[in-house]
Amino acid sequence: MSFRKEEKLHVNKNQLLNLLEWVYKNDGYKLFDTRIVSSTYLDNDQMKMFHDSEEGVVPRKKIRIRSYTKQAHELTQRSLEIKTSSVEGRYKTTNQDFDLNRIMTIGLLDSDYGICKPKVRVSYKRDYYKIHNVRLTIDRNIEYIKVNKLGNGTYKKREEDIIVEVKANNFVPIEYLHKKFHFSRIRFSKYSKAINLLYFL
Repeated sequence: MSFRKEEKLHVNKNQLLNLLEWVYKNDGYKLFDTRIVSSTYLDNDQMKMFHDSEEGVVPRKKIRIRSYTKQAHELTQRSLEIKTSSVEGRYKTTNQDFDLNRIMTIGLLDSDYGICKPKVRVSYKRDYYKIHNVRLTIDRNIEYIKVNKLGNGTYKKREEDIIVEVKANNFVPIEYLHKKFHFSRIRFSKYSKAINLLYFL
């Protein structure tokens, strides 16, 4: 188990070029080629994970199936990820040995949340950078998609802004992150935004 720090930065999409200039001026560099990320989020019928996230409850989880294609998840290219926020910090577990079709159709039994089924899929383009020994990701062209019991998209909304995130090992002092990355912080969850847009608005 490896804890890590994650912070969302408030950067308007019109400031993207300025952000990239800042990255390169500070000896940052691009880690990987731009790629599509697609995640299907699961929750129970009471949307308990969503409500726990909105209220900042700890411990809490997010359960998702992630792949790197904008289309439906494929048997050969997907992983089951569980992101846990606890009093000690945040960590993620990844599993590639699971029955994709079963989860997408009848759900997953979680020890804390019971039967969880696909609710929404979020896809976007992600750029990866390394700067000051910290990873920075930039997500754009974000789409929130409501899915049916077969995991098929039924309704879609788009995010107008970009989402920038700083990710560091837990031993990195928070003061260091605030000093090096002087942008203002926001509290943002793609899953919560998707649920709010597609179920409650």
